[in-house]
This record gives sequence, C-alpha cells and structure tokens, in this order.
Amino acid sequence: MKASGLSSLYYRFIAFWVKLAGSGSRVERISNMVSALRGALSSSRNNLYTAHLKRIFPSKDQEWRNSVLAGYWRVHERNLFALFYLKSKVYADLEDNISWIGREHIDRAIALGKGVLLLVPHFGDERSLHVILGMEGYPVDVITSRYSDMPQYARDCRLGIGRKWNNLHFPDENPRWMYRTLQAGRIIHYASTAYGGPGGTWINNFGVPVLVPSAPWKLWKRTGCQIILASCSQTPGMGFSLRFTPIDPPEDRIAFSQVIGEATEKLASEYPSQYEWKNLLIRHRETNTIARIKKIPTDERELERLAEYTDADPSRVLPLKGILDSLR
Repeated sequence: MKASGLSSLYYRFIAFWVKLAGSGSRVERISNMVSALRGALSSSRNNLYTAHLKRIFPSKDQEWRNSVLAGYWRVHERNLFALFYLKSKVYADLEDNISWIGREHIDRAIALGKGVLLLVPHFGDERSLHVILGMEGYPVDVITSRYSDMPQYARDCRLGIGRKWNNLHFPDENPRWMYRTLQAGRIIHYASTAYGGPGGTWINNFGVPVLVPSAPWKLWKRTGCQIILASCSQTPGMGFSLRFTPIDPPEDRIAFSQVIGEATEKLASEYPSQYEWKNLLIRHRETNTIARIKKIPTDERELERLAEYTDADPSRVLPLKGILDSLR
C-alpha cells in the first residue's frame, strides 16, 4: 500500500477508536497505547532526541531522558487523537477539564485594540490552543500548512477543526492579511519556532544556531501589537492547560528573536515532555544543511531534499559566526 493510503488508513483508525471510546479518559488510554508502540518503533529517531537531550540537560541521567521521550510520544500521538475528540465538542463540553493561566493578559491585550500576536512554539497541542480560543469566542487567525503532500481525507482532518472555529491562512498568501488582522484588533496565532527562510533571523536556541522567522518583529514594529507567548499543555483525561505570558521585547530585531527563543527554552525546561523535540531536530539539521550548501532556500521542502544524514548529527554544532561567514 502506498504511503498516502497508509496515512488515510491511520487517520480513519484513530477516528474509529475516538468514536468508540467516547469519554476523554478512554480516548487518552487508547492514545497512550498507540504512542507506546510508535515510540518503540522509532529507535533511530529516539537516538537523535536522546543525544540532543543529553547535550541540553547534561546533569540528567538516562532514566530521566527515557521518561521525557515516553512523555513526548504520548503528547505527539494525543495531538492526532485531539483532532477527532474535539470535532463534535463545544466549550461547555470541555470547560471542566480546561485550565487557564494568565488569561487576563490576553483579555487585556485585546482590550488595547492594537491586535495580539500570539507566539506559539512547537509545544504541547498548538492546534487545540487556537481551537479552544475560537470555541470561547476569541477572534483568532491562524497560519497553517496546506498539508498538500497528504491525501484528501488526512488533509481534511488536519484542517477541518481549525476551519470550524478560526480563520485559516497559508504561507503562500500575501502577508498583508496579517497587518489588516492586527489593525482590526484580532489575534494572530503564529508558530515562533518555524523555519525562518531567507529573511529570517539567526539566534542561538537550545545551544545550537537556528534560523527563526523575522515576521513577528516586523509586525510588532509596524502595528504596535501586543506580544504574548502562548502554549497549550496536555493534562490527564484529554484535558488542556492554556498559558499566556506577555512579552515586553527589545527594539532590536535579533534581541527580539532571542528573547522569544529564551522564553521557549524556559517553557521546555519546565515541561520537557511537552516540547516538540522533533522541531529542534529539524531546525538543527536545516542549519547544518544551510552551512554546507551556502545558501538559504525559500522553500523549506528544498532544504529537506538537500539534507544529508550527517546534517542531523546532534554533536555537529557549528558556531553561528561560521555559518554567517559561509553565507557571505
């Protein structure tokens, strides 16, 4: 069977079990069983994650790293199950199992009327964050992939819940919509740990140079919008904990991006099982590929195609100055 057929089959498998399970606790038990299997079958990737964790947290032992990875796979898998679990829900069905930390910050930011830029790192369940906000009536516009490499059923599953509660936008759209959205006092949900592209900003994050987007800084400088770091941790029984931390960023573009990166590091250090370590692996690999090919492709898929196995080696950490020199 082709990979696309397997993908659709897997999504249908999850949809079936979520419908059969019914309650959040039963859905989570099934998700945890599947995550244990997926984690056990991902030894090569686990080795890369383990090497990064050993580098970032040198004082921790192997038992701790194993625990983090087990938690990581539970979070990773439950994010897919949440697509189907939330499909027929409204906020009243969930509110007893949702906690808010710093909600007053997002409410105050909206009241100021200049728009809110929610910077959302790859942590916990980013999709359920904007879905729950939409359920509660917050006006959220979301930048998302079109998932054009996925079969139709899987693509509809990925995008359907967001279309129900939010306005979705795609990377190939004219970015003017972002300025209009903020000027209208709305919220933009933006992945702060995404690929930066040719116009991105280099920072050090988790001990390695990474290229992050410059768009948040540009939007802030032009609109005066409020900047909030937002996350959605998973809690037991298909619960969610939403956290909003206001950021008072420096004027300088690099310093702005570094502050956001450091806030993300702090979040990951507090809840390491919730962080999407796959994202760090990808950003680190991309950095090494960029240094090797001496250019920054516009299309991230091109960068992925040009990657070599050694680019993902966690021990291969290049100095930022060396990378910048290679691009001149």
